[in-house]
Amino acid sequence: MRAIQPIDEQLLVTRLKTGDKDAFARIYEKYHRQLHVIALRYLKDESLAQDIVHEIFIKLWSYRENLKEELSLKAFLSKSVQNLVLNTIRNKKTEILKHLELSHKLDNNHRSDSEEDYVLSEYTRIAEKGIRELSPAKRTIFRMRSYHCLSNQEVALKLGISINTVKFQFSQASKFLRAYLKNKADINGY
Repeated sequence: MRAIQPIDEQLLVTRLKTGDKDAFARIYEKYHRQLHVIALRYLKDESLAQDIVHEIFIKLWSYRENLKEELSLKAFLSKSVQNLVLNTIRNKKTEILKHLELSHKLDNNHRSDSEEDYVLSEYTRIAEKGIRELSPAKRTIFRMRSYHCLSNQEVALKLGISINTVKFQFSQASKFLRAYLKNKADINGY
């Protein structure tokens, strides 16, 4: 593996926006392991964690032209992983429940759900409980940003509120949920 020379993040973002594949490769080399650790910490599933990280980088490449040059790559990629993990947990909950129901019907004496499925189901349940504890405004903004991947501006337009209100409410909701998950599900923030 070749050594990566230090390079200014804003320059990487500028180069990435123009389609520079070397800049993309440098970003990937710099952040993929860190993002994988974050995803694995929450999902407890190697394959899912790898899928999440690959999807993040596919989206980064696909939407590179829309990136702001002053963007903090570390913060952006970390937040993207968090959002995708939450979406995955939410989506997998239904899949896991269907799987458990089918397993139960096939053989009531032999459960085929794994410890990872159980942990994922519990994390999802706890996360949803935490989301329900948010105020209605924060809950709506959090779900629009995290589940529907809307930007601050899109949320502000849909709700008829200022972008600063969206940013503040989302920040408050995220802080609450991080603390809630750390306390209730033993998920530590980074």
